[in-house]
Amino acid sequence: MTQTLIAQQLTAEAIAPYVTILAAPDRQATVFAPVLEVGDVPGHHAFTILCPNPVAETAITVTALERHAHSTQSFLPIKAGRWLVLVAPTSADGTPDMSGARAFIAGPEDAICIGRNVWHAGLTVLDRPAEFGMLMWKADAGDDGILHQLETPVTVSL
Repeated sequence: MTQTLIAQQLTAEAIAPYVTILAAPDRQATVFAPVLEVGDVPGHHAFTILCPNPVAETAITVTALERHAHSTQSFLPIKAGRWLVLVAPTSADGTPDMSGARAFIAGPEDAICIGRNVWHAGLTVLDRPAEFGMLMWKADAGDDGILHQLETPVTVSL
């Protein structure tokens, strides 16, 4: 049996406090300190261009979530259509609390910064091959991410 989420349109209010939308209000230059937050372990900022291929389904099955204990993680669309953002709070035992999971459809104009330690699905694009800039703190020890396999997969209806 799987849990089903219906993806809603991404808005700053709906996705807070897990994600910061990176947009300039009133077209004014805006600094977003969390994007360049220095991690709590020795390391360095890394900027990567990701090139995901689209999934063709109208429902996406998510079997694992990840979080980054030492870093925020920002995604900046370069060439993109719609893409999926799925976040979940942390339960008392440190695993994702899937009862509070939320799914959103972002567009090519939506850049985001996922907060440190926020459970989230991997980058999933929906319409066409994409290019994203991804910025995060990379720990020298290499322990940047924690992957959690979900006991019960989540189906996201688009």
